[in-house]
Amino acid sequence: MTPPVPTKPLDLELRAAHPADEPAVLRLMRASLGWRDEDPNEEFFRWKHYDNAFGVSPAWVAVHRGSVVGYRTFLRWRFLDDAGREVRAVRAVDTATDPAYQGQGIFRRLTLRGVAELTLAGDGLVFNTPNDQSRPGYLKMGWSLARRLPVGVLPAKPRSLAPMIASRVPADLWSQVTSAGLDAGEALADGAVAAALLEHAPTKGFRTHRTPEYMAWRTSFAPLHYRLLLASPHDPAEGGLVFRLRRRGYAVEAAVVEQLVPDRRTGIALVRRMLTMTGADYAIGLRSGPSAGLLPLPGQGPLLTTRPLAASPPSPRDWTLTLGDVELF
Repeated sequence: MTPPVPTKPLDLELRAAHPADEPAVLRLMRASLGWRDEDPNEEFFRWKHYDNAFGVSPAWVAVHRGSVVGYRTFLRWRFLDDAGREVRAVRAVDTATDPAYQGQGIFRRLTLRGVAELTLAGDGLVFNTPNDQSRPGYLKMGWSLARRLPVGVLPAKPRSLAPMIASRVPADLWSQVTSAGLDAGEALADGAVAAALLEHAPTKGFRTHRTPEYMAWRTSFAPLHYRLLLASPHDPAEGGLVFRLRRRGYAVEAAVVEQLVPDRRTGIALVRRMLTMTGADYAIGLRSGPSAGLLPLPGQGPLLTTRPLAASPPSPRDWTLTLGDVELF
């Protein structure tokens, strides 16, 4: 039973989350975020925060009279700067407050507590793509708008334009099943396959530090049905495309998560082949990273926000992100 709501925020204990807090945290997430029993939300939570190739997520809780009533976590991430130096970063992701305790400033207090401790620990920066409701709160806590990430699309056919234009709603979290290509998690668990594809990873700009371990983790959560379409079935060194299908309103879109190809021609051919094989209405991805075959969709991308911790964020124009860096989390 939830204890009575405190009259002062000072009644709350703020501390780092412990492994023993997990059952209470999951109950809180389920109650405050409306998790459905039929969705694998708990497994998804553990995949993000415990299995992450960049490390276990740091997290904080607010406790009142022995009950966890607030939660805040940051997903660990690693970038390479334009000179190839690694930069430790975190992404502001999951947060939850007991509905009976809303209005007590728990989100803000836990976030600032996390920012302070991460700065002392030497993490370089925090980044995220908050929605319109949460963005003002982040800006008040020292976040800054970096840029609108440029989106690119490619309709499968002229008649695909109608469902694409009509589907101006958020995409479903969970993926549609397709047999096109290979199971990406299984294929990229082979380090040799991942290493061959990563020969075509971005080498300029402020970009995710892609390693075979990262690629294996990033595509490994089975309910998301990530697929890998190779340019050649016999040689991953010729390039490939990681994607998943998701419903957005009336349309089925093919989200281009990673495009690891030796040249633009190969990238264009893979995007078109993916659309033909899946029957998706259109492909979508970010044009700030490799994006062969995707046409600009002005003014439609997510807004990237950043906050310095122990280092300064890069110039807005230096970010080289793919959809795999920002979708989902």
